[in-house]
Amino acid sequence: MTTILACIRRSLVAAVLMASIGGCSGDESVERRVVVYVSVDEHVARAVLDEFEHRTGIDVLIVGDSEASKTTGLVQRLRSERDAPVADVFWSSEAMQTIALADEGILSPHEIEEWPKRLRDPAGRWFAFSPRPRVIVYDPRRVSEADRPSTWEEAVDGRFAGRIAMADPRFGTTGGHLAAMESVWCSDGQPHRFDAFVEGLRSNRVRILPGGNAAVVEAVVGGEADIGFTDADDVRAARARGLEIEMLTPRHHRDAGGGTFMMPNTVAIVEGGSNSAEAVRLLEFLLSADVARMLARSVSGNMPLQPEVASEFPELVIDDPLDVDLDDAASRLSSVLRRTVEAVRQPGGSP
Repeated sequence: MTTILACIRRSLVAAVLMASIGGCSGDESVERRVVVYVSVDEHVARAVLDEFEHRTGIDVLIVGDSEASKTTGLVQRLRSERDAPVADVFWSSEAMQTIALADEGILSPHEIEEWPKRLRDPAGRWFAFSPRPRVIVYDPRRVSEADRPSTWEEAVDGRFAGRIAMADPRFGTTGGHLAAMESVWCSDGQPHRFDAFVEGLRSNRVRILPGGNAAVVEAVVGGEADIGFTDADDVRAARARGLEIEMLTPRHHRDAGGGTFMMPNTVAIVEGGSNSAEAVRLLEFLLSADVARMLARSVSGNMPLQPEVASEFPELVIDDPLDVDLDDAASRLSSVLRRTVEAVRQPGGSP
């Protein structure tokens, strides 16, 4: 019943949006509206988008999705609507599926030459900004200092067998992180390391949770797991509620550029959207230093990429982030998801 009601709700939202966009072509207010699909947590995104409305006078219609399906649900909507787009802008909390949409021709190019090349599509179809670390969450009362892993491979070396939680990699940021792991280890000429990591997930009976990264944090808080693979913002949100948990930022290899994987936000203009001028203004606003400050100050604690802003938030700066080719990682996502899900379903893996 819940699934049926969710489908009805999504259909009604789409119908209302289409009516509001296309039903009053002579109304001046239509020209001051932008529809944005957002997979960022609503309380974080809404503060930013409300500020955009205040500054520009442009109405923002926000469409989100559940914590469980997160980015994947909106990506599927964008695919299904490609011949009659509802959205003007896609603001995603991850990068890999945005890149896939760009490669499928669903996103429109926009030129911002001054944006760093490593943080944008060469054709301008997506831009990355304000990342947050992928971390291991743990309860310091249950995990001794000596047992805390300094690398991701140590997390699956057997010390936490049966006590590891991870979000379903087919949704949200977990799959993107796995794809980044394979990309980095393959570029180092060591593809066997990713195979060993996936085998470690299976042999350590990792628990795959359907409720997203927030559910991983709750599993650790509730004592159902000793460690969990999640995003830093979910840990910060739990700590803001007074929960006594901590997080680690494990490395992927010991050389420079082998540190913490930083999952960026991405923003893109949807091809064929009805409000292109407003979409450009929103995209450029999201890439601004002011938004970087807002996201850094929020409970999400996203790391600013602009040096002048990052200097204001030294506690958020990751000194040695993982150097990863986002395009290469995105190209590996489907294969990585298939292999990981198949592995953990084998005997000895998660139910």
